[in-house]
Amino acid sequence: MKIIFSALALLVISTSASAVTLDYRHEYKADSKTNADRLKMSHTTEGGYYASVEGRFAEGSERQNDGFSTGSGHFSGSGSEWEFGRNFQVTDKLILAPGVNLDMGDDYVGYRVQIKAIYNITENWMTTFRWRPGVDVSENPNEDNRNYNQFNWEFGYVSEKFSVVSDYEYRFTNYDDYQGDHDYWLYNIVASMPIDKHWTPYTEIGVVPRYNINPSRDDMEMRYRLGIQYNF
Repeated sequence: MKIIFSALALLVISTSASAVTLDYRHEYKADSKTNADRLKMSHTTEGGYYASVEGRFAEGSERQNDGFSTGSGHFSGSGSEWEFGRNFQVTDKLILAPGVNLDMGDDYVGYRVQIKAIYNITENWMTTFRWRPGVDVSENPNEDNRNYNQFNWEFGYVSEKFSVVSDYEYRFTNYDDYQGDHDYWLYNIVASMPIDKHWTPYTEIGVVPRYNINPSRDDMEMRYRLGIQYNF
């Protein structure tokens, strides 16, 4: 049902906006051997308002004897994500973008707010910083809420011919998976090259956490993504 609602929201946005971006992405984690897909539709108006909705589809995982989880081969919908906000042009180089985000998972709802600063160092070089605090509320009344603060720093080169942007992410949380010696951080690089005014393929290479039952055995693994954007 969540995927159906997401699809309906995509239709509403596409019919009410003059310019819309459709984004499909496939993901593969090398050590966990898990696959995931997403379909996202977004739009930013001339007045700076932005909105997006995303449907997710992912492979489940199973715990192995070594304490790590690997792909089970079973796929299912994994929720949807909704976002709305506005860009404020503070100076010629600085944009502030507050927003709200709703993450609807299989057994929880995540409520998030965020503020993002976008700074154009030169005509092509840019950097951003985003702070996103949030809380995940479980459908099980016996489970405590899960809180976190997420920070992202981006730096990269953007032009009409190609772009390369790096992203460092760190989270402070009260999740059981991340407490004690567990840690959450990742590093990601995104490269894209427009084919024409409509099609833009891109690829991502990232280093992401891979958790073990024993925190002292936590590891990092490679995550690969291939995607395509279509601008209407």
